Order: sequence, then structure tokens, then C-alpha cells
Amino acid sequence: MDLQTYQRSLRRLVTGAAPAPDDPAYLKSLAGSNGLAVVREVIEFWRAHGLERFCVLSAGWLRRCGQFEPAIRSFIAAGEFSPDITEAGRQFLQHLGHHDDALVRALARFELALHETRLDPAGSRSMEWPCDPRPVLAAILEGHPAAQFEPVAHRVTVSRSLPGGYACEPIAEPASG
Repeated sequence: MDLQTYQRSLRRLVTGAAPAPDDPAYLKSLAGSNGLAVVREVIEFWRAHGLERFCVLSAGWLRRCGQFEPAIRSFIAAGEFSPDITEAGRQFLQHLGHHDDALVRALARFELALHETRLDPAGSRSMEWPCDPRPVLAAILEGHPAAQFEPVAHRVTVSRSLPGGYACEPIAEPASG
């Protein structure tokens, strides 16, 4: 087995996948080992630490909802992430952009837009939220517990040219009749 194949097999084990049928016996023996469990735990801890610092809003919300650790495990299990925390942070936010929870998806896309417009002062990004983002952001920034929010869709625009960096407005319901 060449070094590149060995490293790929080892990475597969570290990210939680089962050994491949053609992996050498040594790699197969690692699958259930305590050492591999410790390596996974250390990787999860350091990845979580860095992402929590880069993705302050999304990580804060996920923590309040008890979903941060599962989101980190899911991200790591997806396999490909950069060792650079800025790039890994963007990858994590993109990963969360496909989350089952519409609020988590919206928050991740919002936070990604904040990072993107920080680097592109003339840029602007828009996204839909399933609720008014202001109470959600206040809960995160002020440390309030996660709560239910009125399900009124809002369009949020992120731009450095806007006061506070973003603006939001309810999306009008289509007139019935």
C-alpha cells in the first residue's frame, strides 16, 4: 500500500467510516480501538473550538439548542474540511446551509453572508428567514435560551452599506381571493 492510499484509509477511519475490504489488517484493527476513539475526540474538540470562534452566531444558536456537538460530528463525518479555520468555518456554514432546521439554515447563510460582505464592501447578499431574525440574534448575543419564534418569513439583506450591516422586512403574504 502506498503512502497516499494509507493516508486516505486512515482519514476514512478518523472521520468515522468503516475500513475498506482491501485495507490492511493493521488499519482494520484500528477501527474499534481506544486510540482511534481518542484521536476522534481530540479532532472534534479542536475543530469545535475553532469553528465556535469563527461561526459565533451559528455555534451560539446550536449550543443553545443542544445541537452543536452533533453538527460538528456531522461536519467531520462529511470528510473534507480545510485545516485553515477561515476556510473550514466557511465550509461548516455551507454544511449547515443544508441542515434539517430552516432556522439553522437561515442563520448559517446569514453568517456566511456577513463574512463574505466583510471582504467585499460593495457586495450585498439576500436570503429568506422563516421568522424575524432580530429576536434570534438578540437571544444569541444576549445569552438568552433558545425559544420559539413567530413563523413569519422575512427577507434579510446583508451589506456593509446598511446600518448595523443588515436589514430585514417581512415577506408579504400573497393576497387570497
